[in-house]
Amino acid sequence: MKKLKKISSMILLVLLLCSSVFAATVSSEKAKLEIIENNVCTIDITDTAVFEKKLIDYDLDKKELTIGLKVTNNAIRPLDKPSEIVLVIDNSISMNETIATGGSRMESVIDSAKILATELLKLNTVKLSVVSFSSGELADFGTLRDAQLRTNLTNDKTVVSNSIDSIYDDFIRVVEANDPTKLTGSKTDIEAGITLASQQFTGTCDNKFIVLLTDGVPNISLGSNKILYSGATATNTKNALKKLENDGIQVLSMMTGVTNDVESGQTNKTFKELAEEVFGTPEKPTVGKFYYITDSEIEETVSTTILNQLIAPEDGILTDIDIYDYFPQEIVSNFNFEYVELPTLGTVSEDIDLQNNMIVWHIDRLSYGESDTLSYKLTLKDNIDEAIVGVVLDTNEKVDITTEKVLDENGQKKIITSDVTPKVKVTLAEDTTKAPDPIPQTGTTITLTVIIGITLIACVVLGIKLYTKNKSMK
Repeated sequence: MKKLKKISSMILLVLLLCSSVFAATVSSEKAKLEIIENNVCTIDITDTAVFEKKLIDYDLDKKELTIGLKVTNNAIRPLDKPSEIVLVIDNSISMNETIATGGSRMESVIDSAKILATELLKLNTVKLSVVSFSSGELADFGTLRDAQLRTNLTNDKTVVSNSIDSIYDDFIRVVEANDPTKLTGSKTDIEAGITLASQQFTGTCDNKFIVLLTDGVPNISLGSNKILYSGATATNTKNALKKLENDGIQVLSMMTGVTNDVESGQTNKTFKELAEEVFGTPEKPTVGKFYYITDSEIEETVSTTILNQLIAPEDGILTDIDIYDYFPQEIVSNFNFEYVELPTLGTVSEDIDLQNNMIVWHIDRLSYGESDTLSYKLTLKDNIDEAIVGVVLDTNEKVDITTEKVLDENGQKKIITSDVTPKVKVTLAEDTTKAPDPIPQTGTTITLTVIIGITLIACVVLGIKLYTKNKSMK
């Protein structure tokens, strides 16, 4: 009995192989290719980046289609449009501390601020203003006199450079005077600095920035001349930062020289903890961007990191993009695939991956205003499966896109997908040369039919004999 089952399974396998191997095919010379739907696949990757796939060319006589893929980053650099930027620089006494470079912290900040200003003013869309802050005379603690306007908004490089130098010159005079009875410059009134800065913007520009450069946690704020590192001072300063954001002002804050030592006197919090009470953390800032750095990082942070964030922030750049273009099996089996144009950005699969029926286009980085394309041709093979004749075919199954810039709720790359695709149909062309009742001809189809018929008869006969023999043995 087991032997009979084994032989029966072999017979079934033979039949399946025969039906597969000898499946009916049609010469593409007798076929006609039609475009049924010229659909365009459009995927919004981000608010500014878009992908498009569409039929860009075809030759129906040659039975070929050319499909184009295009990805575009339409993001605009912030400073490509009129922009107003206020540099807000701390000139409190603590800035006189000597750092590893051998100079003072103030010298490093001033030099870096001048480099930043020079680079920004190379753009004819930018105007700069400069404000300094610390604390004024004792009677002025907690007022706007704790801050000083060094120059109104201007695109004059010399005026801006001189205004930044004036902060340093005044700072040195205070340090050299060393008059403890005045306490000028001894405290850090950040609220006064950013409030005065916010008053410098015009009403005609909606692209506004404040760059805050400080080395200390605020210890006084507007409306109070009491020296506090926390409580009302922290709350007032934090609220002032949030107001800037609510008013449409983008804030970039750099804090340096703030140690992790315990603050002696008023709280048991470290200076870092006090700073985070106001500014948040670099990962989760109160507003905008917050750079918490060491003194050795001042120059790089101000003249490179902040500069790049203003000119071309990473937020507008797409990175690690993968475009997966999937094909239906009917297309893979019946059409030849070849690239017409390869992309200039990134890499693409050499051919269709037959395990997944797809090609993958990978782009490491797509910057502001960049776009790229690739295209491929689908051409009907010489012999096609008769089963696709008269059937509407999707040229592609779907497109999936992932990028580091778009994550799901679990922090993983989100799959953005679309199954919109051009649709085509293969039909048999009418042959007007045929007689109404054509004489049967020998050929592939008849030969295959005969082979399959003989195989079936042989299998049936063998089955009967095995069945009879098995029955007689019982």
